[in-house]
Amino acid sequence: MNLEKPSPEDFKKILSDIYALKSLPREDILLDALDRCTDILSTEDSLYRPVCKQKKDCQQTGGFLSGGLLDFSQDKNKKPVIVIPDLHGRDFFLMDILNFKLDINEKKITVLEALENDMIYAVSLGDLFHSEGRGALRWQEASKKFYEKNEHDNDELTEEMLENLRLLLLVLNLKMRFRKNFHILKGNHENVLNEWKDGNFPFYKFAREGEMVYSFLEEVYDGALIYLISCFEKALPICAVFSNLVLSHSEPKVPVTKKMIVEYRKKTSVIEWLTWTRNGDAEDFSVQSSINNLIKKNPESAVWISGHRPVLEKYALRQNGKLIQIHNPDFENIAFVVPEKTFNPETDIFCVRD
Repeated sequence: MNLEKPSPEDFKKILSDIYALKSLPREDILLDALDRCTDILSTEDSLYRPVCKQKKDCQQTGGFLSGGLLDFSQDKNKKPVIVIPDLHGRDFFLMDILNFKLDINEKKITVLEALENDMIYAVSLGDLFHSEGRGALRWQEASKKFYEKNEHDNDELTEEMLENLRLLLLVLNLKMRFRKNFHILKGNHENVLNEWKDGNFPFYKFAREGEMVYSFLEEVYDGALIYLISCFEKALPICAVFSNLVLSHSEPKVPVTKKMIVEYRKKTSVIEWLTWTRNGDAEDFSVQSSINNLIKKNPESAVWISGHRPVLEKYALRQNGKLIQIHNPDFENIAFVVPEKTFNPETDIFCVRD
């Protein structure tokens, strides 16, 4: 499959074909997309993703790699930002986002068309894998077969992984096509190795999801796919900053600085602080202090948006209203943030599906 420079219509068909897959994606296609996307993530334009001297990481040979911060705060060509909360295998949610029509510059245009025309930024807050509550019964049945019958590729887990891998392939293709405009932040579920180090922790909720996914991939594919997924995850940034907005997967546990985020491979605790923080665990004023460190012009008017912890309505406010959580797993809500306009969660968070 040649994905170098397809036309917009051809690219739209590529996405549709991925979404229509009824069986697991071919290994060679996944490996190629992961390899190319990881290379893009590791060597992004330093004008918006500052580099840092890093230790050897996956297939890289060391040297200067892209750091953990996407910094568009000084971007003169200010564009609106689409904020995508936790996806958790919801490939249908991502497709609905791409087909959703926005009002931009007095034009009604889909998100995908806006990306094609360099009119917006789209930022995913991470957590691509694991259906969580939506697939709770499926996880429980898969777990029984996995542990009681030693069926590591049982039907339920195969169904789960088809959703996860379709979503991953969609995201990889979007990043390869829209390098500067489409971004993915690391969430706490970006841990295919199910490791307990470098800001990561093994994951389990409705089952031992982390362990089961690893074993499934090892059984159905091989170690090369697991390795390249881990490289992709470790190359993801953990924070994005714009003129009036900061984004991360979770609420910052402590005040963070630009240097700390850029050098996230050296001080990996910052990864935990921006991906794992539970409600009530953050220091008081960690959000406003972090905003002050990251945005120099009018930081008091900026907001921080995160996912991670589910909300019951459209959003939840924390940290004196400076942190806005937008992840409702029962709805397909996104945030639309316009530069130099005060973000209003009542009107600027909306559902992309009727």
